[in-house]
Amino acid sequence: MSEVTVISAPAPCTFDDVRRRAVPVLRKAGAERAVVFGSWARGQADGYSDLDLAVVMDTDLPRPQRALVLAKELDRALPVVVDLLVYTPEEFAAGEADPYGVFDLFRREGIEILREPR
Repeated sequence: MSEVTVISAPAPCTFDDVRRRAVPVLRKAGAERAVVFGSWARGQADGYSDLDLAVVMDTDLPRPQRALVLAKELDRALPVVVDLLVYTPEEFAAGEADPYGVFDLFRREGIEILREPR
């Protein structure tokens, strides 16, 4: 039988560091809300974990283009790779009504790091 070696490394920063560095970038971009989910939200992030982030903001851009500029700014601010989902307020509200899929994940494990009054 062969051996399996699990390679792990500590996360490059804390969750509080992520919040402190990301929130100013999100505010500058006009984000209304941001939710961290995945391994960072579960407290299981390590040096190989990306940051799963859902962002709500007004935009007229098509979905594939929404994250481009914001992702570049977050990449500059954070020492982790960001997996970014950007929704309009209307899309997010509609998604919250869906009991399945990624929005269920946001509800179950998401940690809100930004919520601006409308």
